[in-house]
Amino acid sequence: MGIAIQELLAQEFFKDFTVIAGKNGLQKEIQGITSLEAPDCFKWGQGKELVLSSGYVIRQDPECIRRGFREGSIQVISGMMIKRDRYLERIPEDVIELFDEHDIPLISMPFGVPWMDIIRQVNIAVMNRTIRRFQIQNYSPYRVLNQSYKDQKIKKILQAVEVEMNFPAFLYDLGEEKGYYSSANFRRITEQYGLKELDYWEPSVPYTKHTLCDYIHISRYRLLNKNDIDGPRVSWILIPITINNVDLAYFVVMEAREFIDYYDEYAIRIAFLMLQSAYEQIMVTGNMSNIGFENLIHFALTYNEKDIGKLSSQASVQGISMSTPYIYAVFSQNDPGRSARNERDRFAAAFQRSQISSSSRFAFLDENEGIFVFQLSKEDIRKERYIEKLLEKFSRQIEKECEGMILEFGICREARPISEIKKCVQKCQKVLRMGKILFPKKHIWDYEMLGPLTWLDIPEEELQKLLNSYYELMEDEKNIELLRTLKVYLENNMNYSITAEKTYAHINTIRKRIEKINSLIPVDWQNPVSRMKIELLLQFLEL
Repeated sequence: MGIAIQELLAQEFFKDFTVIAGKNGLQKEIQGITSLEAPDCFKWGQGKELVLSSGYVIRQDPECIRRGFREGSIQVISGMMIKRDRYLERIPEDVIELFDEHDIPLISMPFGVPWMDIIRQVNIAVMNRTIRRFQIQNYSPYRVLNQSYKDQKIKKILQAVEVEMNFPAFLYDLGEEKGYYSSANFRRITEQYGLKELDYWEPSVPYTKHTLCDYIHISRYRLLNKNDIDGPRVSWILIPITINNVDLAYFVVMEAREFIDYYDEYAIRIAFLMLQSAYEQIMVTGNMSNIGFENLIHFALTYNEKDIGKLSSQASVQGISMSTPYIYAVFSQNDPGRSARNERDRFAAAFQRSQISSSSRFAFLDENEGIFVFQLSKEDIRKERYIEKLLEKFSRQIEKECEGMILEFGICREARPISEIKKCVQKCQKVLRMGKILFPKKHIWDYEMLGPLTWLDIPEEELQKLLNSYYELMEDEKNIELLRTLKVYLENNMNYSITAEKTYAHINTIRKRIEKINSLIPVDWQNPVSRMKIELLLQFLEL
């Protein structure tokens, strides 16, 4: 969207410019500037231009203006400025009448004003007007587990784009996997052309791509319809929001009606800079607040009851409620040759880009261990494996950002306030230790997966030794069947008949299998502790 001639002439610079015709068209919008250098120049206009003339061509070919009106090429311009007292002593009355008839402003300008000054002033007026319209209230981003600042900032910028340009806009946050819209108009056009969000940066149908600015990677995408070449075609402008060479979001402006004009690009660039700034502000603030959050976590792990007031104060500064229950997950990186904490910046970048950042914060506990603190809605908590899916996506992102760093996670799903974080961290650490032994093929373990081991304290070395003996047995497929039988046998109070019935085998077969097991695993079946130990271990074998 450009600027109305009336608004332009209200600027101090244009105080000596005089409207001599077409006053009813002062609301016309200028979307570009050109000059009258040849008698037939009007043929090459795109429309909505402000035409500048010294009057020389008109003096040489007085009919050029009348001819332009007869051909209809002048009617598409927004207005015309002619220098006073340069080549024309006066403008013919019939020409003035033509401009009046078609409501096209004809403006007399001072002789000594250079073209460049006029062009500069028009550009400045458009830029200033656009910046004023993009003035958006700042919201404090210093809130934990709260996306309101980010959401409101993005939505207001997109809404300002549509108001300023009359083109709907859209932003897709790659980390949150969430789309933001300037209005319902964008969705309506998307549905009309059968598009999906992904199509705006990875079109699934034939398209053309044209670079508008390679420095900030502004591109125009336009769909092709081979079955209807002359039919309606949709196009859009795409700009990635990038920090540290990582794409965090895609900014899209729809061109369903027509292409953006020269001055629309101002609005797009201003909107892009504001969105880029918002993401940088969020990331910087997040990094700064993360240090404070990490200090809070360390204090919460070591505080005494007499320090509860200090803990509450620090929690308040970090936006943490002492009464809100949080869910905790401890992560660990076990490569002895590297330190995850030393790669904090890349770790934080991966976190910001991942969906997990919308519902959690993280802190390092030591060089290679840290914690996620989740605040989830009841709806998210009810979703099956919701936390696991967030951690899996984040784990994949970390592998990319931190060059193959492999993370393991222990989850304590029992929601507790920050004052009880120490117990939750201990549970998560136990899950990490035991999970590696009991379920070595996994990398995300839940406290509930430990079953009876959550309240039994079996030394890890002993547990590992016992499991290793079973893993050696399981290398032979026949022994796996024996262990399956033993599991059912113990679950049914060592009853041969019930075991035979549940395994669809003859009772004598069951007796022979148990005898075979006795030769492989010497067990005192009369000892309830020995039986319980074996029964417990069998629960964790993948039989």
